[in-house]
Amino acid sequence: MIIIPNSFYGRLKPAVFQRRLHRFAAEVETEKGIEVVHLPNSGRLRELLIAGNQVGLNFEGHPGRKTRYTLVKVKAEAGWVFIDTRLPNRILAKHWRQLPPLRTYTDAHPERTWGASRFDLALQGGEPPETAWLEAKCVTLVQDGIALFPDAPTERGRKHLLELTRIKEGGGRSFVFFFLQHPGGEYIKAHREMDPRFAEAMATAASAGVEFHGYRVLPGEDRVVLTAVPVSTSDERKRVSALE
Repeated sequence: MIIIPNSFYGRLKPAVFQRRLHRFAAEVETEKGIEVVHLPNSGRLRELLIAGNQVGLNFEGHPGRKTRYTLVKVKAEAGWVFIDTRLPNRILAKHWRQLPPLRTYTDAHPERTWGASRFDLALQGGEPPETAWLEAKCVTLVQDGIALFPDAPTERGRKHLLELTRIKEGGGRSFVFFFLQHPGGEYIKAHREMDPRFAEAMATAASAGVEFHGYRVLPGEDRVVLTAVPVSTSDERKRVSALE
């Protein structure tokens, strides 16, 4: 278990979800009436963004911004689900040294490019000294006790996996960190039914030696708790074919 300060959100304002306006905006009802808020997640979120669901809003109003609040959490049967896709990168930016797989590194640089992809972190250091590349993914979908990524087809996510595989095959080190922002889910796996090409790329990357790690992220009022969650990298389609 890893505990870090909650420097990401203030006291969240309760509201009730009404409807999604487009990918990055939603309409909610607060005690003062209807409010248009920013939605920091372009995923489908169909199992969460249901009219009448309780939500939590973070005040982020500043000059030039069209909306005062950002919708960061939604109430589900298992508890609060944080849908903010910015949260993993914000955690990594401040607290990457506290994550066991990254403790051997001495420096981290956000948003660095390798090949045709921009990755969330480039890490330097270790013994012997090396540069490692890391991509973070936000997971909010849980079905039948399994956390699934993605919840919508992601060609960009597949390309990241292909580039990370090339880095590993070239003698480098590469990581994928899944941040499960849902209180449910026993383990994380690729959502083959949603995006079979991503699932295949994930299995190929794992076979090449790309390292996959999962952490459940549970923000509270004053702290954020991270706990390790297993990641299954096997391609079910290939496994079934081998058994036939």
